[in-house]
Amino acid sequence: MLLSLILCSRNDSYMGNSRWRLETSINLSLINAKEANFLDKLEIIVSDWGSEVPLSEVLNLIPEAKGKVKFVYVPPHVATVKQKDSKFPEVIALNAAAHRATGEYIGRIDNDTVVGADFFCKFENLHENNPSKELDLKDSFLFVERKSVPFRISRLSLTLPQIISFINFFKNYFRVETATEWGKEFWWSPVGIMIFHRNIWVSSRGYDERLIYWGWMEGDLALRLGQRHAVVEFSKFVGHQFYHLEHYPSLTDYRNRNGPATPRKKNQPVFENLNYTENNDNWGLINDTSVTIINYDGCYKYKNILIRIFLKILFLPRLVVGLILRKIDLFIINYQMYIHNFLSNSKIIAGRIKKKMMSFIVS
Repeated sequence: MLLSLILCSRNDSYMGNSRWRLETSINLSLINAKEANFLDKLEIIVSDWGSEVPLSEVLNLIPEAKGKVKFVYVPPHVATVKQKDSKFPEVIALNAAAHRATGEYIGRIDNDTVVGADFFCKFENLHENNPSKELDLKDSFLFVERKSVPFRISRLSLTLPQIISFINFFKNYFRVETATEWGKEFWWSPVGIMIFHRNIWVSSRGYDERLIYWGWMEGDLALRLGQRHAVVEFSKFVGHQFYHLEHYPSLTDYRNRNGPATPRKKNQPVFENLNYTENNDNWGLINDTSVTIINYDGCYKYKNILIRIFLKILFLPRLVVGLILRKIDLFIINYQMYIHNFLSNSKIIAGRIKKKMMSFIVS
């Protein structure tokens, strides 16, 4: 197994259509891996944190998921104790998946991020022909920012063929969510994928499991791993083939999610006195016998034929309305910039006209 993709989730309705986003992330990533002839080199591990009804029993995954997708099920009585006053301790949930992964490389994605076919192709090529002078895959912390599928579209819970068509048609126009726009390092950005060799996961023992709140978990890991390994902006080698199914309302800028748009406790950034290894031997709940591994053996359930026809008929008008409203959203978000650019350009044009008039008068 070359690559394990790890993600964490729960059987709830977090910020809307969370189950649709998770199903779409897994199904489209599998479809894209198959297109890239990468399916035999891939496994997807979902850390199911505290679900009353396990995700493995309710998700509608495509046939390719059988043998490729497994769930690390953390029962409610364990999750409640470990999360303390946190709503969802991603660091522990993701470590639980990483510690049980079998891939040579382990990559963390969000539970609503689609991995594109181009990434699988480029990653395999780098693995086979690693340009060690520029990049050492086995000795690097690799990070890629993601692109965002607009909320106006993701909220529609489109069928697989519809969301595939939309992403493939518009992927070059999606905005990259990057912290570099406000002067931060690339690894401050929302994660498309964070990936490194399994030996680094084992030696560093993964995420710091004290960071049970929201944010900074990848930043902490970048600084800790940077003590021994290269920290690489991996998008320079593989592009931004990661598509986040947005779940924040359309007018919520990413930077605002650290404030009132995300009413939850945050991890505070710490830059000094960080240890390469922070956790004990039981990182990722590896010694907890209540945590079980469930192999997915379900099958894809097609919607009723009449419902499928109805959704196809509705697809185009819903898509057109969504795109028009998204354009309006972008204008509202950026109108101050548009006005500033208009006034600046107007001053430049006025200055040129004045200069020509003065030259004419003098002559």
